[in-house]
Amino acid sequence: MNYEFATELISQHVVKYGVHVQPPIMLKDEKTKLQDYCNWLIEQAPEAFETLLSGPNQLRVQKSFVLASNRRVDMPTFILTARGPLFTFPERLYIDQPQDVDLGDKNRIFRKALDELRSRFSDRTVRRVGVIHEMVFDTGQFNSLEIIASNLKSDVWKERVRNLNIHLEAPREGKNVNLDIRPTHVTRARRNHANMPEQDVLFGIIVNVDINNQNIKGDLPKSQVNDILTFAADYVPDELIRFLNNEY
Repeated sequence: MNYEFATELISQHVVKYGVHVQPPIMLKDEKTKLQDYCNWLIEQAPEAFETLLSGPNQLRVQKSFVLASNRRVDMPTFILTARGPLFTFPERLYIDQPQDVDLGDKNRIFRKALDELRSRFSDRTVRRVGVIHEMVFDTGQFNSLEIIASNLKSDVWKERVRNLNIHLEAPREGKNVNLDIRPTHVTRARRNHANMPEQDVLFGIIVNVDINNQNIKGDLPKSQVNDILTFAADYVPDELIRFLNNEY
């Protein structure tokens, strides 16, 4: 099927920064220290961090993003996972329609947050840093499963497939580049000219790209962190879209 991926077809785009720390930062052992760190995030980058939510088994910071027509969306922008901190910054959200979220330089926010994390938890080593782009490409009325399946050579496979999840590992320049591609769809209710309820099915393609450093011994140098961030910024979206469109 003739479908061309393009930046203007991205209906949703979220950027995540993951940090793998050793030994792990445990909430039960470092709660006060983590709360102080979260308060620092809120003070230093209020455009991305707003409210600290802390409980016996959870710690996160969320932000209320103002969209068109004064709509608000609350999102966790910092959480502590089993592997380490995870920062989540929206770039475009689909709320009734695609809406851009301007946070400025997300890499700068993350760099400062990581530097402060290293300073406050100097007994830990950073083993891995990853930049994850989670995107949905709008395909409208075109069945996204058929679009993805068109990359298969076997006609029998194309005819019989009812779902398709593609995982690709395509390392580049000493970095892991992992892609996950799968179809999605939403059903939206509407009323026709006779004021009778009808449903529209809108299709899309989920593309997740995880770019991170390959295994190292010891602490990940700041220069390599910057290299990963720069590579990811160059790869997404332009090079990624060329790859998805088989333009190599």
